[in-house]
This record gives sequence, C-alpha cells and structure tokens, in this order.
Amino acid sequence: MESEALMKLLIGLSGFVILHLGAILSFRYDFTIGVLVAFLGVFMFWAMLPSTDQNDRLRRYERQHQEWLRGRNE
Repeated sequence: MESEALMKLLIGLSGFVILHLGAILSFRYDFTIGVLVAFLGVFMFWAMLPSTDQNDRLRRYERQHQEWLRGRNE
C-alpha cells in the first residue's frame, strides 16, 4: 500500500512539473508542442487522483477503524 501511494505521489508531482514545462514551452518555443506537453502533464496529474472505488474503500476502512477505536476505549 505504501509503495502505491508513493508512486501516485511521484506521478502527481511529475505531472505538475510537466504541466508547467508545457506552459513555458508554449510561450517560449512552439505553441503546439507546449500544448501537447501541457496536456500530458494534465493527464498525469489527473491519473494520480483517486477513483470513486478507492474513495468508497477508504470511507469503509475509516468507519471500521473508528468503530475499533471506540470499542478499544470502552
């Protein structure tokens, strides 16, 4: 699980950097190449975001953990 989270973080950070590199390229070098690189960065950043299935699993895990904590403190 930790390696998966680390990979998602690296994908998100590299997408963020490539997005900004694409913006710089579109202003300084060539607009078309810059837009294509920026689109790649947006796609990488979007791929890092969790899906609805992952959100449901995280909510279910959080409920189970809270119930376990309440049972442990009683």
